[in-house]
Amino acid sequence: MKNLKAPRILILGYGNPGRQDDGIGPAVVEEIERLKLPGVTAESDYQLVIENAAALAEHEKVIFVDAAVKGPESFRVKSLIPSSTISFTSHVIEPESVLAICRDTFKKVPDAWLIGVRGYEFELAEVLSERALENKHKALDFIKLLIREWKGKSMATGETGKTILIIDDDPDICAAMRIVLESAGFIVGEAGDGEEGLKIAQRIKPDAILLDLMMETVDAGSKVSTKLKEAGFKAPIFLLSSAGDAVRYNLDVSELGLAGIFQKPIDHNVLLRTLKTKLKVK
Repeated sequence: MKNLKAPRILILGYGNPGRQDDGIGPAVVEEIERLKLPGVTAESDYQLVIENAAALAEHEKVIFVDAAVKGPESFRVKSLIPSSTISFTSHVIEPESVLAICRDTFKKVPDAWLIGVRGYEFELAEVLSERALENKHKALDFIKLLIREWKGKSMATGETGKTILIIDDDPDICAAMRIVLESAGFIVGEAGDGEEGLKIAQRIKPDAILLDLMMETVDAGSKVSTKLKEAGFKAPIFLLSSAGDAVRYNLDVSELGLAGIFQKPIDHNVLLRTLKTKLKVK
């Protein structure tokens, strides 16, 4: 079968490096530039401008990177679509507006995401805070993983044919896992609570389930796992937990019929390696 064409990728970071953590976006771009990855363009500026739309039109995949003054640690991932109206405030354009300009002017809309990396200090200084620096490294690892999967998928035959169901009430965690899994060729379903997850699992018959331990109640995940097994579900179920080793020591994984436990925040490299091995995906 003919190989898929490798997508052209744009990493677009923006922010003011002279205001501490506001410079996270440009700092990420600087790291990407050093890698000199073929087919990957890295650009940065103080803020988004109309002219960025021309760069978007030349790429199939675009990742905007900006500092986030609030939200989850270490970063938040959001899928983007063009905004219905283009608004300008203090000469600052939102990523959705740049996409809209790209669509209307160049008749093209690349796949686009915004990664908001959590920052904490925004005073006049040209240095990232220690916590922001740590978050930058994690966001950078996430971006490099996406680039690797996009390029690796272009050398393969496309989809894996395997379906993963994510059952988790945290939309940010779901969004990040969905992007990584879909980039690796998996088909992804989502459910925001245990009851919905049970219904969707019965309907789509996923090849594996990623199940949050604490949703409606602190043990919702283990209850859902038990109900799935009682219903005859035989595919591997992986628990997601922010409690880490405490869960491993206090839950009998084999008794619950679990294939394993992933600790939050999710290490997406480990997630992909584990699923590919378990489901025999190359």
